[in-house]
Amino acid sequence: MSRVCVVSHRLGGFDGVSVEAVKWADGFAALGWDVTLAAGFFASGSGVVVRGMWADRPGGEPPPVDHVLIKSLCESHDLVVLDNAGSLWSAPEASVAWEEHALAAGVPVILRHHDPAWQRIQLRPVEGDVVPLHHPAHLHVLINSLTEREFLARWPSLRTRVVHNRVDVAGLASGDRAGTRDRFGLVERDYVVVHPARVEGTSKNVPGAVEFVRALSARLDRPVRYWLTDDAPCPAVEGLSGVVRGRVGSPADLHAAADLVLLPSTWEGWGLPVCEAAAASRLVVAGPYPVLDEIRALGLTVFDPSDIDGLLAASDEVLAANRAAVQRHLDLRDLPEVLAELIELSTDL
Repeated sequence: MSRVCVVSHRLGGFDGVSVEAVKWADGFAALGWDVTLAAGFFASGSGVVVRGMWADRPGGEPPPVDHVLIKSLCESHDLVVLDNAGSLWSAPEASVAWEEHALAAGVPVILRHHDPAWQRIQLRPVEGDVVPLHHPAHLHVLINSLTEREFLARWPSLRTRVVHNRVDVAGLASGDRAGTRDRFGLVERDYVVVHPARVEGTSKNVPGAVEFVRALSARLDRPVRYWLTDDAPCPAVEGLSGVVRGRVGSPADLHAAADLVLLPSTWEGWGLPVCEAAAASRLVVAGPYPVLDEIRALGLTVFDPSDIDGLLAASDEVLAANRAAVQRHLDLRDLPEVLAELIELSTDL
């Protein structure tokens, strides 16, 4: 049986990279591959903990890189997937170690880049041309076309592919609306606006979400409840009535409980909640992040936060068309076929 090692800085969390890494791991397993998960930290679940990829304390520097373990993982697998582990600036020494040991072992490598350094505020600026990794012997997968263009402008010789993040179209349509609302003290008359976001990310634009909720409340004759899934302290929501905080283990239940999904981010690498909302037949308001244009180009209607008139006039046909577009272009069931193509491309380099 072929073996693949899927590597990220942190796995098992609610962040987009953790969620997407699990989808890829399951996709490889569906192809019959034996999957090893490796990360500097596991928020939940288990795998191989690789020192040097994650700081031992918030805001600290990562510990020394475990070269022996990285070398062993590269030599004992038939494919290595660096899922943002070659892109972020948080542990550049570890990223370089994976590249060097993979090259020495001759193992094919797929780098999936979610967040190259130039697209975000760098908590630890990296000197020199280090991350994202950009060795031409590896296959570089970008989650949107904007990032692919930026990569090729810097390193024209790279072999690249764009693979959009996938969603569980069938599963997202099967959530428990009544049960989830009851758990969070929501009644059927409440108009629930769900904002799936981490408070610590300034690009998530919680103040913009609060402004939108206030504007929507002024137009509706029913209570509007703002549900921010992160329950960390957030001064921006103070003074807003009817706020709901907390996560739901099932994305299907979260979307079932919602009437509207809100993502007013200034930057997203893709914006998975937009596509999940479409799959769950929920209205979605998002933007102004640039990659949203790429989602709209797939045929999804995504309302701008300023377009409350258009939102309130939306028909069931909009929801049906959005779900059909996601099923056509982004269905998770198609991922194993996509991964099979990437495996072939990576081994030809």
